[in-house]
Amino acid sequence: MNLRLLFLLVGFLAGLAPVQAQSSVWKITKGAKVLYLGGTCHVLRPADFPLPPEYDVAYAASTEVVFETDLGHAQSAGTQLTLATKGMFTDGTTLQKVLTPEAWKASEAWCATAGLPIEAVSNLKPWFFTVMIEALELQKLGVSEQGVDLHFYQLAAADKKKTGELETLETQIDLMTGLGAGHESELVTSSLEDLDKLPKVLNDMIAAWRGGDLAKLDELMNRDIRDKFPVIYHDLILQRNQTWEPKIEAMLQTPEPVLVLVGAGHLPGPDGLLTQLGKHGCTVEQIKAPAVKKAGAPNPPPPPAPVQPGAGVLNR
Repeated sequence: MNLRLLFLLVGFLAGLAPVQAQSSVWKITKGAKVLYLGGTCHVLRPADFPLPPEYDVAYAASTEVVFETDLGHAQSAGTQLTLATKGMFTDGTTLQKVLTPEAWKASEAWCATAGLPIEAVSNLKPWFFTVMIEALELQKLGVSEQGVDLHFYQLAAADKKKTGELETLETQIDLMTGLGAGHESELVTSSLEDLDKLPKVLNDMIAAWRGGDLAKLDELMNRDIRDKFPVIYHDLILQRNQTWEPKIEAMLQTPEPVLVLVGAGHLPGPDGLLTQLGKHGCTVEQIKAPAVKKAGAPNPPPPPAPVQPGAGVLNR
């Protein structure tokens, strides 16, 4: 495992990057029908706002916004409690018992450096421990929960626009809690080893996202997982794209344009949604906002808020 997989668990892309000529927003057409498909970062820093203006262009042109899942439900206290409950052992099993001695030693060392009593993590399941690790590291970088998805969810609520989702929250939670099964020690050890790379990997990913660089996004987000962890790739990317693509294609039959927002990792590569939509007869065009005028509602920087374990649930 590496940081790219850990990103999927906590659901984020963040960092600073120069403004690019394009962004991760595409216009999908089939005949006379149109929809917009945007890749998202689930959590950002206040400094990452305003978003690329292409998002506002697509939002202003759409009468409905469709997300991966129900964000209102995902943000609820009940969902956070569910994640915490599913992330803890309740049968006497401990983190130390399920990890190899090497992985447990690395966990102890990280806790000592972070000033966190090892007893505080002893009953955490490995996947939840890795999520907690990254949440704490993200807080050090000033990352908050406000990202592309939540920004437009709140904007749609204020504008009374219709919203929808591609899958249930329960589906996302099941994916999250099952990640790394059978490779728990590898997940924890590699995640800890890679934390010092977090700022660079984060910046590389945000730059690729802001520029809509599909080749770079595929390289950074999917290639290693596709090659080294095919089961995880199948569950997180391939299978979900195969489920989502016909749903997105069906939205082309709606009377007015729809904006669909999904994790940026779902867009690129041979199994990406853009490729699959193209194979089904859709025209795929990366949009570019007018340089002289920014369409849609403004994108003010949101107030910072701590990243909680499981924020955004999944990045893909």
